Amino acid sequence: MKVNLTKIKMYDIEGKVGKMTKEDGIHKLIANMMYTKCRNLDLVDIAMQINRGEIVEMAPAHVAELKALINDPENGLFSFARKATLEYIDKIEEQERNENKQDRKPKVTRRSRKKVKK
Repeated sequence: MKVNLTKIKMYDIEGKVGKMTKEDGIHKLIANMMYTKCRNLDLVDIAMQINRGEIVEMAPAHVAELKALINDPENGLFSFARKATLEYIDKIEEQERNENKQDRKPKVTRRSRKKVKK
């Protein structure tokens, strides 16, 4: 799935969208956490791309490890950042599932239609 972590919207305690730039966004924090704590070494290259603000392609296993890193009680993100990040990732996963469902629907063609006898 394609992920652009610069698109994550974080909210302050009053519920207002926090203003972040490409230089100080949550994606930098996530990239650093991935870069230093990941078990799967494929994530090191992905972390470097995320740090640069690029859109990255992540396999389901990469996403699962990212979620595990984010949720780690000792090294994970603060609750407000964790909530925003997980909501963003869940939204993208849901979109992917919906797209895959649409791709699997059989197309009706002239040959596949059965003729009804009267």
